[in-house]
Amino acid sequence: MISPSTTASAKAPRAEHLPALDGLRAVAVFVVITYHAGVMQEVPGDLGVTLFFVLSGFLITWLLVKEFVATGSISIRTFYARRVLRIFPAYYVFILFSLAVDTALGHRWSRALIAVAFTYLVNYYNAFLGHPTTSIAHAWSLAVEEQFYLLWPLACLALLRRSRTAAAHGVAVVIVVAVVWRSFLYVFVHAPVSYLYNAFDTRCDSLAIGCFLALSLETRWFHVVREKIQSSALLPLVTLAAIWLAHHYGTSAYHYTVGMTIDAALLAVFMVQMLGLSTRSLWSWLDHPVARWLGRISYPSYLYHEWGLSVGRRLLPHAPDLLIFVAGYAATLCFAFGSYRIVERPFLAIKDWLFSSPVSPPEGAAISRV
Repeated sequence: MISPSTTASAKAPRAEHLPALDGLRAVAVFVVITYHAGVMQEVPGDLGVTLFFVLSGFLITWLLVKEFVATGSISIRTFYARRVLRIFPAYYVFILFSLAVDTALGHRWSRALIAVAFTYLVNYYNAFLGHPTTSIAHAWSLAVEEQFYLLWPLACLALLRRSRTAAAHGVAVVIVVAVVWRSFLYVFVHAPVSYLYNAFDTRCDSLAIGCFLALSLETRWFHVVREKIQSSALLPLVTLAAIWLAHHYGTSAYHYTVGMTIDAALLAVFMVQMLGLSTRSLWSWLDHPVARWLGRISYPSYLYHEWGLSVGRRLLPHAPDLLIFVAGYAATLCFAFGSYRIVERPFLAIKDWLFSSPVSPPEGAAISRV
């Protein structure tokens, strides 16, 4: 397993709880919220979303591989049923809530916005319309993930039937094609950045990097690399510095061509480092009960954070930005906790009752929580 101890292990992760991943989800959503609140512009919110994508690709693929190894196949019907019970209730309650509140405030939704909201196509709505400001504009990333859930299990099963190596090679091809495609659109087509930022075909490389990592866990090269990057608790700081420097000094041309992929690769490195170093004093806070709890409610926190921030702005219209953020973040957590307890937990109980199995998701590993 990728051991939570300070000593590197030679096996892929097999524990029922992967250390630090809930904490990483909490960090990812916190980065998004602070960026949208305007209080931490030095760390782009896109990094939080990219981390979500890498986590999603990794954990979903890890679970699919575990199922394939255990049973010789992947139950596509069960996968989709689990995703529906985990994702849809909270999402559609959020959409209905947003529609009702916007209507009450006089902000009527167009038919197109209603259509894309209910069909997980907000990403292409944003892509073609210049990422317009709406109360659900941030749902573009959830649309990207849902499109991934729709396509990847079938592709993963087909590739794994050949071999895990073939699956890893296939995913590597997807990463390269996505980078080339995005670069072509930017350099030669002069596609709007709203398309490059939102579209599944230009952002799937981040998810694919997580998939590639999960498919590579048993390889010799991965164990060699893992031992090196987990050899010191200070090395993750180097990874974070590299990410910050790339964003601080990189141009738009860099970011919208190869930059997004490099960000995802570096975040994947950081994730592997945290899996092995989360018991070190410098990083143990990621597996603290508070961080894990915030990670568990990261999905509804992401859903409702714009509404939470708007509450902070309305309550304290003339206060300093930091104070408005604190109030908005508190409101976001209230929305999120309510969604988790009232909407999500009953459906999670149904999901666990219907689909409990030896390869069920480990604690804190439900992807759509991000």
